[in-house]
Amino acid sequence: MPRDAVLAAVRAALSDVAGIAPEDAPPPVATAALPADRAALLADFAREARAVGTVVHVVPTSADAAPVLAAVLADARATRVVAWQSALARGVTLAAARDGIDVRFAGPETDAAAIAAADAGITEADALVAASGTLLLRAASGARTVSLLPALHVAVVPAARVVPDLAAALRASRGPGGAPDTCLTLVTGPSRTADIEKKLVVGVHGPCALHVIVVES
Repeated sequence: MPRDAVLAAVRAALSDVAGIAPEDAPPPVATAALPADRAALLADFAREARAVGTVVHVVPTSADAAPVLAAVLADARATRVVAWQSALARGVTLAAARDGIDVRFAGPETDAAAIAAADAGITEADALVAASGTLLLRAASGARTVSLLPALHVAVVPAARVVPDLAAALRASRGPGGAPDTCLTLVTGPSRTADIEKKLVVGVHGPCALHVIVVES
């Protein structure tokens, strides 16, 4: 069925349910305006991310990110770490690794079982969504299982990647030539579910702890 016909059928179905004629349907929600001061945008992200259980650290430089990561790993008693091979994640991970920590770098072809066996996964993020405290990760950036399988997920992200809303994040996630990625992962706080008797449980389907280290410069 042609795309226009599919959309017309969806609009008609929605109008029957909600009692709204297709031509009177409400317009899409407008995206938030980008604040002139990036610090305000970063403050919005930190507030929303912390509200859903994410621990946010803001540091001036990537060199300052290393001791923060080292402290996070020490608190979690992590001895096996798997990280993306991207420049920032690799550099900060190597600088933070202390004696007794086994560090491995994962790519798209890395065995999932090896990643799942790690205590912590270190990634970057392609965008930080200020409106919801969400991380967006492109499949092409690294092995997305690094953000999903270990019990602890730490993302090291430049502050320049903070965007106002999901629409801006999706635009920023396009690859060379404007082509969309094959897969996008959206992470909003630690993994949680309330499937069983509506009781909230953290860490059932993924990491039970999420830290974001935002590098200002």
